[in-house]
Amino acid sequence: MHPYLTFLALVLLISLLALIAFRLEPERPAANGLVGLTLCGVLFWLWSVSEPSVTFSDFTVAYYPAGRAIIEDIPRLFVRCWDTPVCGFVNIPIVALLFTPFSMLTLRHAQWLFVVLSLGSLILSLWLLWSISEPTTWRKWVIALLFVMNGPLVYSVKEGNLTHVALLLLIAGVVGLEKTWERSAGVCFALAAVIKLPLLLFVVYFAGVRRWRLVTGYGLTLVTISALSLWYAGWASHVEWYREVIQPLSGQGLAAFNVQSIEGVLLRLQDGARLYDWKPVPAPAGVRLTGQAAAVLLVGLSCLVCLRNPLSRPRETLYVELSMVLCLSLLISPISWTHYYLFLLLPLSLYAGNRLAIPAQGGWLAAMIVCTLLVSPPVIFAGEQATSQWASRLLLSHYVLGALLLWGVLAAIRWKLGAAHPLRLVASGEKRPMPFPAQALSEAPRSELGHRQRSPSPRGRQTWPSGHSLSLAQRNCPSAKVGW
Repeated sequence: MHPYLTFLALVLLISLLALIAFRLEPERPAANGLVGLTLCGVLFWLWSVSEPSVTFSDFTVAYYPAGRAIIEDIPRLFVRCWDTPVCGFVNIPIVALLFTPFSMLTLRHAQWLFVVLSLGSLILSLWLLWSISEPTTWRKWVIALLFVMNGPLVYSVKEGNLTHVALLLLIAGVVGLEKTWERSAGVCFALAAVIKLPLLLFVVYFAGVRRWRLVTGYGLTLVTISALSLWYAGWASHVEWYREVIQPLSGQGLAAFNVQSIEGVLLRLQDGARLYDWKPVPAPAGVRLTGQAAAVLLVGLSCLVCLRNPLSRPRETLYVELSMVLCLSLLISPISWTHYYLFLLLPLSLYAGNRLAIPAQGGWLAAMIVCTLLVSPPVIFAGEQATSQWASRLLLSHYVLGALLLWGVLAAIRWKLGAAHPLRLVASGEKRPMPFPAQALSEAPRSELGHRQRSPSPRGRQTWPSGHSLSLAQRNCPSAKVGW
C-alpha cells in the first residue's frame, strides 16, 4: 500500500479511537492508553518511512562541523559538499556558535544530545500552545495529534535540522502577543528569522500594520545579532556566506522533490527536471516570470485583504493575518524545504485550540481538514520512474497546494471580519471593541451588517471563557464559535 494511503487509514483509525475514548467514562484510562499506544506506533511508522534515508544528515554534514570550524578555522565554515550550495552550513556565521558545545562530543553523543533537545523543544511548543488554547482536554489531544501526525516535523527531526526550534520561537512570539509583550514577541520572531530566512517577511508585515513595538523588538534583535556576527567572524566570512550560499541561487532554482515553493513546483513540471538532484539549474524565463507574477498576486491580495478595516485589529484578527504571512513566506520564497511546512502547525493548532477566527463547522471545517491532510503526510520519494508523469509531479507538491488552500481560507475569513466590523465583542474592562466571531457574522441578518449595534444592557451579557463579555447578538447565535 502507498504510504499516503496508509497515512490516511491511520488518521481515520486514530480519530475513531479518540472518539470512542472521549465517549467513555473518564474513569476508564484503558481507552486513553490505547490511543496513546496507537500514536506511538504511528510515530514509529512515520519515522521509518520518512526521508532522509541517512538519519541526522543535516546535523552531521552541516551543524556538527560548523561548531568546530567557527572556533578553529572560520574559512572552513562554508565548505560545500556534493558540489551544491544547499549542502553544508547555510546560516550566518554567528549561528554556528550554537553548535560549538556539540562539536566537543563524539558525533554519536552529539546526535543523541540534539535529539533530546529537539524533543524538549517540541514538548515546550505543545505546552505553550496548550497554555493559550481553550482549556478542554479534547482540544489538547487534537493539538498533540497534529504534532504526532505531521510528516514535515518528523522529517525535520530525522534530518537533524533546526526548523522545529524555529517553530518554538514562533509559538513563543504568539504567546508574547497573547500577553501583550510585543517587544518580546518581536525578539522571538526575529530569532526565528535568523534561523530560517523566509520568516524575515514578518518584519515587513509588522511595519505595514504599524505595530512599532514589534518592529522595535524585531529590528533591534536583527541588528544586534548581525553586529555580533560581523564582530566575531569578520566581514570576509560574511562575503563568503553570500558568495557560497546566496549568489549561486540568483536566477537559478531547484527542482528537487523536497523544494516546496511555487518556483520549485514550476521547475518540477518542466521536461527533464531532476527530482533527486540538488544542483541549481537555470530557471527558464517563463518559469521565473510566472513565479514572480504569482508572488506579486499573493502579496497584493494579502495587502488588500489586511487593509480592509485596518483600524480594528484585535488578537483574533492579528492571528489570522500572521498565519497568512506565514503561508506567504513558504510559498513565495525561492527555496522552501518540505520541513518548513511544519510551521503550519502554528495556525492549525490555533484553530484546534479555538484561537483562530475560523468557524468550526460547514465548509470552513472541511477546508481546514483538507489543508491539514495536504500538509501532514510523510515526506517520501518514490523515485524518478514513479514521478515521470505531470500529474505525479504535481502530487509531490501537495504541501504547496495545502498552504495555498490555507492562505485562501485565511484571506476569506479576514475579508469577512473586515466587512462586518460593526458587530462587536466588548472585552471586560476595555473600551476598545473586539470583532465578532466569523461564524456569527455569517449567521447575522443582512440588515445588521453595516449598522452600529446598540450596546446591550448588562442583563443581556454572558461571560466568555476568555474573559470577554458576549453581546446579546452573540448569545442568539450559540453555535457561533471560533476554531476547531
